[in-house]
Amino acid sequence: MHFSLFIKLTFLITMLSISRLGAQEPANNHIRWSVPATLPPPQGAALQPGLAGASAGVHQNMLLIAGGANFPDGMPWQGGGKKYHNDVYLLRPDSTWLPPVTLPFSFAYAASVTTPQGLLCIGGENEHGPRKEVFLLQWDAVQQKLLVTNMPSLPQPVTNASAALHGNTVYLTGGETGTGTLRTFYRLPPGASRWEQLPGLPLAVSHAVAVVQSNGEHPCLYLIGGRARTAGGISQLHNSVYQYNLQNGQWKKMAALPVPALSAGTGIATGATYILLFGGDKGDVFHRIETLNAAINAAPAADKAALQAQKLPLLTAHQGFSRDIHLFNTVTNTWTKTGELPFTTPVTTTAVKWGEDIFIPSGEVRPGVRTPAILKGTIERKQFFSWSDYTVLALYLLLMIAIGIWTSRHQASTDDYFRGGQKIPGWATGLSIFGAKLSAITFIGIPAKTYATNWTYFVLLMTIIMVMPLVVRFFIPFYRKLNVTSAYEYLEKRFNYLSRSLASLLFILLQLGRMGIVLLLPSIALSVVTGIPVTTCILIMGIVSLFYTVLGGVEAVIWTEVVQVIILLGGALLSLVLLPMRMKSTAGEAWASLTANAKLKLLDFHFDLSSPTLWVVLIGGLALNLTVYGTDQTVVQRYLTTKDEKTAAASLKLSAWMTLPSTIIFFSLGTLLYLFYQQHPEKVNIALDSQDTIFPWFIVNELPNGISGLVITAIFAAAMGSLNGSVNAVSTVFVNDFYRKIFPARSEKNYLLVARIATLAVGIFGTVIALVMAGTGIVSLWDQFNTILGLFTGGIAGLFVLGIFTRRANAFGATAGLLVSGVIQYLVYRYTNVNLLLYALTGLASCAICGYLFSLAAGRQKNIAGLTIYNN
Repeated sequence: MHFSLFIKLTFLITMLSISRLGAQEPANNHIRWSVPATLPPPQGAALQPGLAGASAGVHQNMLLIAGGANFPDGMPWQGGGKKYHNDVYLLRPDSTWLPPVTLPFSFAYAASVTTPQGLLCIGGENEHGPRKEVFLLQWDAVQQKLLVTNMPSLPQPVTNASAALHGNTVYLTGGETGTGTLRTFYRLPPGASRWEQLPGLPLAVSHAVAVVQSNGEHPCLYLIGGRARTAGGISQLHNSVYQYNLQNGQWKKMAALPVPALSAGTGIATGATYILLFGGDKGDVFHRIETLNAAINAAPAADKAALQAQKLPLLTAHQGFSRDIHLFNTVTNTWTKTGELPFTTPVTTTAVKWGEDIFIPSGEVRPGVRTPAILKGTIERKQFFSWSDYTVLALYLLLMIAIGIWTSRHQASTDDYFRGGQKIPGWATGLSIFGAKLSAITFIGIPAKTYATNWTYFVLLMTIIMVMPLVVRFFIPFYRKLNVTSAYEYLEKRFNYLSRSLASLLFILLQLGRMGIVLLLPSIALSVVTGIPVTTCILIMGIVSLFYTVLGGVEAVIWTEVVQVIILLGGALLSLVLLPMRMKSTAGEAWASLTANAKLKLLDFHFDLSSPTLWVVLIGGLALNLTVYGTDQTVVQRYLTTKDEKTAAASLKLSAWMTLPSTIIFFSLGTLLYLFYQQHPEKVNIALDSQDTIFPWFIVNELPNGISGLVITAIFAAAMGSLNGSVNAVSTVFVNDFYRKIFPARSEKNYLLVARIATLAVGIFGTVIALVMAGTGIVSLWDQFNTILGLFTGGIAGLFVLGIFTRRANAFGATAGLLVSGVIQYLVYRYTNVNLLLYALTGLASCAICGYLFSLAAGRQKNIAGLTIYNN
């Protein structure tokens, strides 16, 4: 296989990709609105005028609407009295109603929030004034009845407050009492017997919107708009937005709403980092009415009638409240108007997320006037992938199949299948090592992480370069001198077969665990932005990569990874060049924005082991990459495919130094994505539930047809590269560390057949696991499985450190050290908040230290000549 052939094929794909340079179809955050139902009349009434201040939420797939107030006997300026209601309406998913349930009390204007346990109604008011009672409404789907449970009451009566939920903890902000507007901030943790009072809000406010959403790094509570009564009777109207970081407990002022004021609206969190705000009162008419009310109260009796006459048209001819839909990006701190509701928009109501849809039930549409309509908004998901994009992807897949067929001609033994006959060029092996650890999750994850945060993880990738001399000097010589096929053969020679088999088994389980995730996560991202179904993405990547890996072994893996790296870096470079062309700011303006928002922060010198500070990233990265590049079979196997040790060392050096420019590219892409969506807030996609889809979304929505196909192909390439590397490595370990030991006298032809069968079985397993996770949503359970297995990764590296760098370590100490390391790792995981990056260090250190101490206690050991650095 010649390098010139790859250049020609890559050039062909690139030329096709730019054959149509037309921009993709523009995307809009379109919400399709409808009225699937209207509130039924209350018991004993013929009509339903609608309700303001009703509580709303979802439980057991039922929409609950409770309480509320209206003016059934006439407008308030005509003498009509406000009536508070005690009905609970229950809407089924098919938009039909169950008979309403009557509560023993009436209420309205309570803060309400949907919790996993039910609809929590907090405070509010009725004809007797503000309330402090809190209760939970639950729908019992088995007995088909509504349950009402009293919860801890508030410290004081509160109405027109705002509530939000994070996990199972409820937060309550502001509100009003009989004497004024509050700055109070309460929290009700799960199982608590009373509300906890937190430090006060930045301002006294009622009728605000409270939403919990991620800021790209941590969950935060956002307090939006609102108003505050004053002693003079004229409210202060707000357009301010405040962020409360739920991790550090700090308030921060954010970008204000793009209108002078907004209160009594409603909003929801959507997508990964977005907030939608619906309607609200902009306050212009409200302010005039309050001003006239104040004047009427202060005026002599003779002048009141004239002032009343001025006020009446403001009430009777009111045009309704704002129909605007505003979108807030919590990462870029930008607002944009993203549309309008096609109906008269209610205020003093609560928007609810029910499944994938948004429901806005009833509410006030003009002073004194309610609507019985239940509004439903469906976020439309748009995908853009042209025929030229599909053609580029198809060409790539055909090229991978061709490489598998070509390399299959050279497979006569397991040495050919697992080590490529030790004839792979060093440059190709170097690109393969680089590609083996540059997964699709990395390709889309690093730009997404940098978009949301900063460059503090940059040092983590630079530790690859730092550990490279250590691997070249101490690890590669042992693998080459001992002529191993599996890295874990060294452990048997140094200790015993038990340590080898334990390390091999853990490696196999770890790789089996990660295969499904490696396929699933990129498939979800690709499906969302291209429209290709998740299962189709999984099958395409699984079948094609399995085909060439089964046929061509490690040689096919290496050569396909060479192509994959070229396409991957080519796609990233294309994006890096084209992204700035889509921006409208000058370099100076862009730099000012980045520095003002600390988006270029590289080093964090705080001593905090729970955050990605410099110390955590540096020390954890060194241990992690020593583990990966020194002991991971997926990498070690590539050291064994070259003709000699010098070439193997050169291949690792090439791979390590490629990390520097590629890391700069991927981190720069994240920074540019931040600038782009800060300048074009309307171009985000509110339907994207994962932050990791931000780069794929930009690719298919902003890059020209064909070029987007090339970059998306790079994501397919990265996912397939990760899969085939794991599949081949697992097959290698299984055949060499287990099958050969159990059946030592079989023929080379038999071992090669078993290798291919194992490769096929492992690949099918990984693909099926990804399909099962896609269909059942058990990702969290699988994550837990991988987390537990991952606790042993550092321990495996600890075995190699024990073997290579100590004379006194022995078989008993090594095995005991590995097992004790697993226990220590679990305790660290379970009872500390140490950053995940340090797990490799704690695992490696605990295995090495405990293993050495156990070895000293055990005493004698076998002959280790040539197996440590001291007698090599």
